[in-house]
Amino acid sequence: MKATIVGAGGLGGPLALALGAAGVELVIVDPDVVETTNLHRQLQFTAADLGAAKATTLATRVTERGGRAKGYQLRWLAEDADDISGDCELIVDGSDDPTTKFAVADWAVARGLPYVIAAALQFGGNVLVGVPATACYRCLFEEPVAAATCAAAGVLGPIVGAIGGVAAAFALAIAGAPSANADGLGTLYVFDDLRVSTEPRIVRFSRRADCSACAQRPKEMVA
Repeated sequence: MKATIVGAGGLGGPLALALGAAGVELVIVDPDVVETTNLHRQLQFTAADLGAAKATTLATRVTERGGRAKGYQLRWLAEDADDISGDCELIVDGSDDPTTKFAVADWAVARGLPYVIAAALQFGGNVLVGVPATACYRCLFEEPVAAATCAAAGVLGPIVGAIGGVAAAFALAIAGAPSANADGLGTLYVFDDLRVSTEPRIVRFSRRADCSACAQRPKEMVA
C-alpha cells in the first residue's frame, strides 16, 4: 500500500508515523519549514529542525523508525497531483487550507480512490472518511470558505495528536489493515471539544444531486 499525506504539521506528523509504522509507503507533501511556534504541537520536530523543510524532515522520522517515506517541499495542487500521487492507493489530508482539502477530495473522487480529510482547531476537530461509492466531501461542504488556521486561532497541542490518531485509524481501515475498524465509511466524525468529551458527533449524509465532484467519478462507480 502506498499513500500520500498532504500536510506535515500537527496532523501530518501523527498520521505519517502511524501509517509508516503499519507498513504503508508514504509520499509526504508540504511547502513549509519548521518554525519555533510549531514545536508545541508538532512533536515530530525539535529545535534542531528549525528552518528545515517539514515534508523531508518528517519523511526522515518515518524512515528512522523503519518505514518508507519520501518528502516533497511543495504545495499539493490538483494540476500536479497525478505526478505526485498518481501511483498511490490512498490520500490523506491534514493541511489547514480549505482549498487544498477540496482539491484533495475532488481528485480522489475523480480517480476512484479512498481518502481521509482531517482538521483540528482550538479544542476539537473532525475527520471525514471517504470512499468512491459514498457521498463525498463536496456533497457535504459544497465550496471552500475562508477559515481560521491553527496559526491564527490556535490549537491545544494534544488535540492534533488525538485527531491525527483517529484519522490514521480510519486511513488504515480503508487501506485494508486487518486490525482496523472499517465501519463508518462515508461519514464525518466531529469532536466538538475534547476537554469535555472524546465521543464524536457522527454525521451521515447523502450524495448531493448537483455535486460537481461526484459527477467526475469513474463510470463504474456511478450508481
